[in-house]
Amino acid sequence: MSARDPEPDRTEVESPARPRSRLFRKYALLFGALVSAVLIASAGVETYFSYQETRSALLRIQHEKARAAAAVIERFVKDVEAQLGWTMHAAFAPRAEALAQRRIDFFRLLRQAPAITEVAYIDAQGREQILVSRLAMDVIGSGKDLADEPRFRKSRADGRYLSPVYFRRESEPYLTLGLGGRSRDKGVTVAEVNLKFIWDVISRIEVSRAGLAYVVDSRGLLIAHPDISLVLRKTDLSGLPQVAAARAGRRDRSAGQGAIARDLDGAQVLTAHAVIAPLGWLVFVESPLREAFAPLYDSLARTAVLLAVGIVLSMLAGLVLARRIVRPIQALQRGAQRVASGEFEQRIDIRTGDELEQLADEFNRMTVKLRESYDNVERLGQLKRYFSPHLAELIVSSDQRDLIESHRREITVVFCDLRNFTEFSSTAEPEEAMRVLREYFNVLGGELRRFEATIGHFAGDGLMAFFNDPLPCPDPAARAVRMAVAMRNDIGGLVDGWRRRGFDLGFGIGISAGYATLGHIGSEEQFHYTAIGPVANLASRLCDEARDGQILIAEAVHAEVEDLVDVEHVDARTLKGFPKPVSILQLVRIKEGGLDPVG
Repeated sequence: MSARDPEPDRTEVESPARPRSRLFRKYALLFGALVSAVLIASAGVETYFSYQETRSALLRIQHEKARAAAAVIERFVKDVEAQLGWTMHAAFAPRAEALAQRRIDFFRLLRQAPAITEVAYIDAQGREQILVSRLAMDVIGSGKDLADEPRFRKSRADGRYLSPVYFRRESEPYLTLGLGGRSRDKGVTVAEVNLKFIWDVISRIEVSRAGLAYVVDSRGLLIAHPDISLVLRKTDLSGLPQVAAARAGRRDRSAGQGAIARDLDGAQVLTAHAVIAPLGWLVFVESPLREAFAPLYDSLARTAVLLAVGIVLSMLAGLVLARRIVRPIQALQRGAQRVASGEFEQRIDIRTGDELEQLADEFNRMTVKLRESYDNVERLGQLKRYFSPHLAELIVSSDQRDLIESHRREITVVFCDLRNFTEFSSTAEPEEAMRVLREYFNVLGGELRRFEATIGHFAGDGLMAFFNDPLPCPDPAARAVRMAVAMRNDIGGLVDGWRRRGFDLGFGIGISAGYATLGHIGSEEQFHYTAIGPVANLASRLCDEARDGQILIAEAVHAEVEDLVDVEHVDARTLKGFPKPVSILQLVRIKEGGLDPVG
């Protein structure tokens, strides 16, 4: 790193990404939407059931009105039939007197029953004897043969005859009513009934302000309506869906509960009908849909207003609640940002009395621990630049009291250095010499970390490392020889490259095992952790004796790893600092299956 490049600030962190959506807005919308959805669903369900109940109630009312109108019309026809029956008492008098009496009774009937426009008597042979009419001249004893007409045949056979509705002069609806005589001559009395008088019955039915009632016959022809002009035009309503459906089930007295349909003008109406069973007629009662459901629409309008108020209040409540949640979270966020920037001294003060306050307390405790951890990490990073990684971690995690105290332990020591480096460094450019050392120690450092060796010290191109202290391991000698072989293989590639560049360099290793004194060596201000004693000296001397590519080991090391390695014996040599010759072995290779780095 050049002097112009400032050292990066340890507190510099990457700025947080901008959130896609704000928590406040998200929770406010969520609470508002949730409450609004509940209100809307509740209003929808209430509206649905209110609609169904209102519709059913209105249809029941209209059906009852239709049934009442049908009963009145049926009673009207029965009254006409009863009045016509009164005129049949003359049949028990002698023939001459009976005809005179019938004529008098017919005159009286026309005065009492305005709906009857014409009445006639047909004798047992089917010949007309008396005809009294409001619309034509009276006829006595015409003898007109009516024996084949249904009004005679069916009245005589069944005792009663009701004709289909017909329109006199194609405008006014009429009904023919015939009664068979109960006397010996079995004559028939026939009356023509003007159905315009049913208009009074229909007009008096109060359906609604714009509602109405009307009557159609079995063919769907209109025979009674508040608008009499429709009746006089012989209006056919069989095409209306409600009329067609009612005609299909007119024999069913339970039919007619009602439905929503359209009237002659195409407007939607609420319709119900009832059947006049003896006649096969249908009475319809209809109300405009808008008018029929006016109370429901008013209720819906009130519900809509209340719903809008509820939604507004829910949104306001959501805003308040979201703000109460978001403010402590924002305080936590700001605190986290300050911690990320290295401000470990700050505290977060939240007084909500709930989990958020507990979270803030946990955050404050975490900040204290993080401060301690950061201090340890920072210290560990500095120590790892001078000590082996596991020794640095041990120093940071302990109170160092055990490390400061010197102690003895059996260890395995590894010494290694470059051959001819002193001559090389004296002639090479300084930058080139330092470059070679960087390449060299980068390779060695990787193997030292991989095999968890403790670094004793560096001396130029030399390196001392040992195993089984301060962290004990079960196989220090095996680890040492494996690491040495790995180093030889790695450095061998570097040596080939250096020689191609013209550097006459080599690499040798010495390994010994035995008891050593270990601890901190140096002053109170500066020291390092290392091992001293014959075992360290022996490893150093073996390293000095090793030629390029050789790994020389002591007898004590071979005794621990003889099943693991192949060796060659070297002549015993007298080494500096050792009064007697030392037996030396050269480690050739690790046997097959013994390359596991952790033994």
